[in-house]
Amino acid sequence: MKSIFYMHPFLYEFGIRFLYFDGLSILKDIIGKQKEVFEPACGYGRVKKFIYSCCKYSGIDLNERFIRYGRKKKRDIYVGNILDIKQYKNSDVIILSDILHHLTIKDVKKLVSIAVQYAREKIVIVEPEFVTAAGKKNIFSRLLGKFMSVTDFDGINEIEKWLSKKEYESLFQELKDSHHNIEKLKIKRFRKHYFVEMFVNG
Repeated sequence: MKSIFYMHPFLYEFGIRFLYFDGLSILKDIIGKQKEVFEPACGYGRVKKFIYSCCKYSGIDLNERFIRYGRKKKRDIYVGNILDIKQYKNSDVIILSDILHHLTIKDVKKLVSIAVQYAREKIVIVEPEFVTAAGKKNIFSRLLGKFMSVTDFDGINEIEKWLSKKEYESLFQELKDSHHNIEKLKIKRFRKHYFVEMFVNG
């Protein structure tokens, strides 16, 4: 059953504030000013308030409750499937925030392959580093993984596997190496989160 957090966007928003605090504030430096930003799996569009107001922001998500909640906040978001290439549009930056750990590795690769085609400058990945605790090989991590699989179930994607720090970093490198037009990879850790920049060459 879908987690209560994904059924009630105001609960999700409260929880994510506790999780992030002001951790997403770094996105202003990462994305910059006067950029067109597109976010697949945007939820209710919370990323918008962490980027410069002069940026143009839009996004898609399959959670209709989240979309309605975000549109009430005047955010340019709409219902759409992140794996449907027809839902995308060319943008300076495509941001993938808190979505990779929900997907199978196969779908992660498909998602990034689509994003590479539509990002003019770069793809930005944001992933919570704390989820790597569930990727360790011990009893505690297995119990944590089961708990998080329930509390973080979005009703759409079954969490296939929790990745360790090493597996995350290997995945980021593999995603970079498998696309010839990703020319550079930069990984930052800030407030217990990964901020990954994949710079696209034309």
